[in-house]
Amino acid sequence: MKKISLILFLLFYVTISGMALTYTSQYPTQDTDHVKATTTYSSSYYPHFTTDPTTSLTGSMSTNQWLSTNGDNTDQRFHIDLGSAVIIRRIYYDNGHNFTAMTIGVQDFTFWGSNTASGTFDDLVYANDDGWTELTCSQNSFDQHAAEDSADPRYITVTNTTAYQYYAFKCEDNYGAKYMGWRRLELQTEDGYGEAEAATSVLFTMGDF
Repeated sequence: MKKISLILFLLFYVTISGMALTYTSQYPTQDTDHVKATTTYSSSYYPHFTTDPTTSLTGSMSTNQWLSTNGDNTDQRFHIDLGSAVIIRRIYYDNGHNFTAMTIGVQDFTFWGSNTASGTFDDLVYANDDGWTELTCSQNSFDQHAAEDSADPRYITVTNTTAYQYYAFKCEDNYGAKYMGWRRLELQTEDGYGEAEAATSVLFTMGDF
């Protein structure tokens, strides 16, 4: 039985190792109740414009992305309520820009997860981390948008094994403008994640017989 289990595991490993990872974006309800930020420049720059996949990635930033209040270019929180708990494994972003002005993009950040709404998701004070768990990212800075008026998709992977409903970015600074924001920000689950781990666990259990 152990030999059979080992063969099955090897076949399983070869199969999954040869497959490229794929991801699926998880979208919040696109309104001010589900996507929040510490400050917002005006109603033309609501936070949910950044998480909405239908907004434009080129041209004017007006009604196409979140922008903090003028002068608030550091220490901004950005909170997303996905509506249900999921395991986020990757961040897709297109950093902030207005035509070819690129310095508004967010730079250094930390990423957090929570399953608590009251006093956590609703609290947008930068220093308040109660109820949040910091997550490890492949990098803790967003690359500046390319110096052209075009889509510039970038990705950051997240080491996360816990399903959270609420996710937060603590945006430390930007690239020099008087305000900050992203053009697009999407939280992504890893397709099949959890299924492979469960199958591996079963195979190792079989090997005990």
